[in-house]
Order: sequence, then C-alpha cells, then structure tokens
Amino acid sequence: MDMKAFLRDRLVTEAGGIALMLAALFCIAAVLGFHAEDEPYIVTLPWYEIFSNAAKAVAGTIHNPFGLFGARVSVFFIRVLLGYPVVLPLAGFLALGWHLFRLKPLGPALFFLVYSLLMALDLSAMIGLSAAPFADVMSGATGRMMASFLSTIIGYPGAWTLTAVIGALLTFYMGRDFITEAIAAVSAFFAKVSATVRMIRAERSRKRREKEEREVRKKAARMAVAQEKERKKREKKEQRAAKSSTPKPKAAPVEKPLKPPVSVREAKPEPEPAPPPARLPAPEPIVIAAEVEEIEAPEPAIVRSEEGPDMIINPGVREAEADLDERKLKVRTHDHVQYRFPSIDLLQRPKDEDESYDERHLAETKDRLLEKLKIYKIDVLRISTTVGPRVALFELELAPEVKISRIKSLENDLAMAMASSSGGIRIIAPIPGKNAIGVEIPISKPRPVVMRSVLQVEKFKNNTMALPIVLGKSISNEVIIDDLASMPHLLIAGATGAGKSVAINVLLTSLLYSKKPDEVKFVLIDPKRVELKPYKLLKDHFLPKIPGMEDQIIVTDPQKAVSALRSVVREMEHRYELLEKCGVRNIGEYNKKMKAEAMFYLVVVIDELADLMITAGREVEEPITRLAQMARAVGIHLIVATQRPSVDVITGIIKANFPSRIAFQVASKVDSRTILDVSGAEQLLGSGDMLFQSAKMSKPERIQCPYISLSEVDAITEFIGQQAPLKTECILPEPPWSNGNGSSSGSGQERDARDAMFEEAARLVVMHQQASVSLLQRRLRLGFSRAGRVMDQLERNGIVSAGDGSKPREVLVKSEDSLELLLRNLD
Repeated sequence: MDMKAFLRDRLVTEAGGIALMLAALFCIAAVLGFHAEDEPYIVTLPWYEIFSNAAKAVAGTIHNPFGLFGARVSVFFIRVLLGYPVVLPLAGFLALGWHLFRLKPLGPALFFLVYSLLMALDLSAMIGLSAAPFADVMSGATGRMMASFLSTIIGYPGAWTLTAVIGALLTFYMGRDFITEAIAAVSAFFAKVSATVRMIRAERSRKRREKEEREVRKKAARMAVAQEKERKKREKKEQRAAKSSTPKPKAAPVEKPLKPPVSVREAKPEPEPAPPPARLPAPEPIVIAAEVEEIEAPEPAIVRSEEGPDMIINPGVREAEADLDERKLKVRTHDHVQYRFPSIDLLQRPKDEDESYDERHLAETKDRLLEKLKIYKIDVLRISTTVGPRVALFELELAPEVKISRIKSLENDLAMAMASSSGGIRIIAPIPGKNAIGVEIPISKPRPVVMRSVLQVEKFKNNTMALPIVLGKSISNEVIIDDLASMPHLLIAGATGAGKSVAINVLLTSLLYSKKPDEVKFVLIDPKRVELKPYKLLKDHFLPKIPGMEDQIIVTDPQKAVSALRSVVREMEHRYELLEKCGVRNIGEYNKKMKAEAMFYLVVVIDELADLMITAGREVEEPITRLAQMARAVGIHLIVATQRPSVDVITGIIKANFPSRIAFQVASKVDSRTILDVSGAEQLLGSGDMLFQSAKMSKPERIQCPYISLSEVDAITEFIGQQAPLKTECILPEPPWSNGNGSSSGSGQERDARDAMFEEAARLVVMHQQASVSLLQRRLRLGFSRAGRVMDQLERNGIVSAGDGSKPREVLVKSEDSLELLLRNLD
C-alpha cells in the first residue's frame, strides 16, 4: 500500500512539473511574440468574451502567433507587470517545473525563482528610469511606477545608483552560483562537442588509412597478377621456341601428352641464365598509370542506353567559396574619410543548394532527342551533357556526312519533340572550339541563383579588375565576372519582366561591394521614375551633382536627361585635356602618374532608352554616341537598357559602339537579331535567363542572371547612406545650353554660334516690322532649316517674340537706331 501511494505521489509530482514547464514555456513564447498592434483589440475584448463571436472577428487581426490567449497573456505581462524582464521569473518557474519532474530538491529552484523575480523588478525599474522609446515595453506599468517613486524620492542619479547597486549585490550574493554553474555547463558542453569532433576526425583518419592500405594491397595484388600473366606468356613463348628447335623425328605423337609437364619443369630454369632485361619493367608503368587514373581522376557519370550512344554527364564547375567580410572592410578615401564596405550579411543567404540532377529526366530527354534526330536520319556518334541552373547543354558529335544546316533547321521540331511549352530550346551549331553541336534544353528542377552565392566566391574577392561586375552563372555553373572598363559599354535589352531592372541592380551592387566612393560614381537616368529610386540614399557618396539639377538626384525628366548627358560629355572633354597636359593615353596611366589627383570612374546608367528616344530623339542620341565613341579612355562607361529592341531605338550608330550586349527574352527573332545580330533570344525562358555577347566572344553565351530583391537593395543603400559623407563634393561641369534643335552653345560661345546672316536678317525684320521664316527664305535666299535657326537666334537675342501657333511673330525692336545699339551691345 505504501508503494502504491509512493508511486501515485510520484506521478502527481511529475505531472505537476510537466504542467508547470508547459505553462512557463507558453508564457515565455507569448511574451516574445508580443506585438504592439494587438493591444487595442485586447483592451476592448474582456476575458469572459474570449470564446464569443466578437473574439472570432478579432482573431484574424492578431499578430501574436499564439492567438487571442497568447496576445492577452503578452499584453498582461508586458504592459501591466514588468515588461520584457518578466521572462526571468518565468524562466525560474520553468526551472522549478524541471526539478519537480526530475524529483530533485526544490530548494535551489525556489532560490533561483526568488533571485530572478528580484532581478526582474530591479531591471524593470532601471529601464523605467530611461527616456528611450522602448522603455514602455521593457519596463511595464510596475517598472514605471517604481521608477517614478524612486526618482521623486531620491532623484534620477540616486535612483540609477540604487538600482545598479541592488542588481550588482543580487548577482554577487544570489546569482553567483547560478552563473558559475551555467559557465561550467556551457564549458562542459563545448568540451563534449570538441571531444566528439576529435573522435569523428580520428575515425575518419583511421578509415582513410585503412582505405589507403586496402588500395595499396589491391594495387600490389594487381601488379602480382600482371607479373604472373607476363611470366606465363614468357613461358609459353619459350615452350614454342623449344618445340620449334627440336628435330622432327623426336616429335612422336605418343610423347605429346608427356611433353607439357616436362617442358614446364625444364622451362623454369631456362629463363634464369638469360632473362630478357626489357620485358620485366614493361607492364609495371602500365598498371601504375591505370591505378593513378582510376584513383585521382574520376570520370564523369555515364548513363547507359540500350539504343544509341551512352550519355556522359560532365561535372559542373565548383567555385572556391570566400567570405567577403574577411577582407579589409574599413578603408579611407582620398579625403581621409572612413568608409565601410557593405557586409555580405545584408544579402539573403541562399537555400541549401541541391546540386543533384534528375538523371531519369535527362535520360528521357536524351532518348527523345536521339529519336527525333533518327527520324531525319541524323546519326549521333557521341553525346555528353552539362547541367546548369535552369538548362542542360547536350553536346552531340555527329557523323562526318551530316551537315550542320540540317540540325539548325530542326529547331522548332526539336522544341515540339521535347514538349517544351515555355521554349528554351536553343541550338548552337557548332560549339566554339569543339567538334560538336549543342542543344540547350530546360531541366525539370531549376536551381535558383541568388546574389550572395555569386559574390561569395574567390574569383570576385581577389579580382584585380577596374570595374568588376557579376553577370551570373553559366551552364557549367561557373560564376561569370567581367570588367566593365574593358567592355567598355553595355547594352541591355529584353521584353517587359524578363529581368532588365534586376540585372541593373546586380551590376550596381557588384560595384558597390568592390569599389570605394572616390573610385567610382554613378549618373542614374530613370525615365520610369521608380526603378532606381532606392539609390537616392547614395547622394553623398556615389552620385555626383550636376549644376542646375539639384532637385533631381536620380534624373527622371527626359529634357534634364539630355542636360545630364551633355554635362558628362563636358566632363569627358575636360578629362581629355588633363590627359593631354599629363602626356598619357588613358585613365589608368594618369592615375598611376597623378595619384594625388586620381580620376574616378564614371558609370552612366540609363534604365529606359526607348522613352528618351521618343521624347528627346536626336538630342539624346548625339551625346550617347559621343560618349560611346570616345569616353572609354577617360573612364566613363555606359550601361543602357531598353525594353523596345527596335532599330529606331537601338540605332546603327548606338549599336556599333556597344560591342558588349545582354539580351533577355524577346518576342521575335527580329528583336534578337537587332540586339545580338543572331537569333536565339526569343527562345529564352525569362526571369533572368539571358544571352551575353562581348567583343571577345564569337557566339553569345547563355547565363542565368542572379536575383536580388528590392529589400536587399534598400538594405545596402541604407547602410551606405548612414555613413559619414565625403568632405569633397563631386560636381560635374555645367551642361551647355540646348536650343531644342539638337545644337548647344555655352554662354561664352553665343557670339560665335550666331549665323553669318544674323545681322542682315535682323535689319530686314526691323525694316518691315514683320518676322517669319518664309520672309527670310525669300529675301535672303536661305534654306528652311537655316532660316529657322536664324529666327531662333533673333528670338533668343530679344529682337522678335516667341512663336504662338499660327499667329505672326511680333518685332520687339521698333527702329533701326535701337537695333544698331542692340547689336553693338551683343558684340
């Protein structure tokens, strides 16, 4: 009976401990899930209505993960009691429940509960004394009440001192043992972890040694077998030689079965006096070479096939990973301002990349591909596959009699055979540098490429490029990084939603992670007004100021975009003057020679060229063409994007000066040829799937552009914008005045810009007191364009009024004497 009572009491105690621990854990989780927006709903909802229809209506707006009850508990503990320090006594109740469950003495747990309660009261009062914005949720009503009482009695300094002394005394006399035990427990835990790691390493090294010993034994056994085979071959040869040397009468048919054992015994001592020296070493290098190839050079995976050639799956490139935060993040600019590069932690971590591929899907795709080619009597001798992030490249080595043009004409038939509704089938005929053609086919399980995965590689961390930009990952999973300074300009085109704006963010982020503010500047032109808006925060670091355009950090107005481009043209001319004075040819030589006055690189980004061409026309094309032709040597580079790849936007002059181009998914082959001069972009998958063509490449390369979200861009720009601005402001030259017809003139060049017939035209209109372009054409025998320019000059100099539709212009100068005075002042 006593045993039953003992067991019953033990079960009750353990159940009470479990209940207490669950309650404490729930309260801690509810407090940590507190949300300030839940409080109005909880305050208006009484306790007894928690199961009513009103509670059901409120439940959908609650942010606390534990619902109405969790929100009620969190508001009670944080607002009414002690704020967030209430977690300490709740942890004390959790420890008490653990002692009950394990049937341990309750004295230490109760002592810890008292200590945690007193510390919570002290911390709540201490936080209530502060004026920080988070003090309300960190102190609660009780803490604010105690803080108000203490500050009234002994003042704020005395209250701070008293609470700090109480906290120190409580920790020293009551919490010292708990802290010591916690440190000892943590040390013991890490000691166990380190011991386990050492045991695992020792076990791995033991298995490695055993494996090496087994390999050595296998190698020795194979060498012994090879030597035994070689010895038997020598014996057989010697037997044949012995048979051929014996006279024919002795070779009786009865003695034939007896000769082999005799010859074997006699053959053994015969090779000993005269062993052939060149035969024994011969097999050894062959066997060892085979072993080295088998162990150190594993072959790619092979997919066997009953019909047709076997498929070899080539392993992808494994990039060496590197931590960008291990480099020197804190640097100094030329004006001795501390600057810190953005941390790689501002970018989202990639999910665990599954580098496996669906071998079954690849085999089925290969069989369908070969079956379709077989219908057209195209024989494939060898096939290999490289699996990329979104597509797989099938390399086909064809029979010698097959023409490449036959394969190229089957592109649509292969797309139908592959059942690819989204396209993505592209034929490369032939693959540059290989005796094969390539067929790119989408895979069943695409792998996403994020910005962090392409920046955190050794290739980007240790690059020595002037302007390194990350383009993405190739089909072989290689991170593609190029130098914008050697491109020297980049044209990006593609349909809406194909990934152009993300690509521009990727390029700018690459430069922000690699260059200081005094090394590169950006002129951002965004007619769409929303794509480049986050980069406004870089105004004190990476964005130069343009005179007369202080209100537009990111240029959005098309006419102001023309002025910004003309300002960049003037900056280019000024830099060429500096190169001429210094006697160097490019910005690299100048910066080496004049380190104290080094030039920064200037990257001009235009997010939508089509809109500028429609609104400004030739005024935009002229400065873009000048910059594209001449700006490379002085470190000015263009990145131009458009979603309308037509010949009226990407004109021949612009296209000729942009050898590096990126094509995202487009609607037709005509658009693809407009961008790249070849078709293929119409078969892309979208969402960052692109073709990259540079002057160094004979054919475009398919690359998957990485994805960077707007929240990541905001985090990077906020991180840079919060740093101290540069002491020296970067101001571009003042843009020249534009008259609306594509011509421009500065204030000091007005007289030289006036037409030779300007004065005669002025006297003519004053004499007749009427002004029109037709009058100048008739009387002065001028062409229409020249007469229009002269009329504009008369208007600009205040001789005639501005045109008002069909109404005639008014002559503002009434007499010839007034005109002569005006002309003398102009001179």
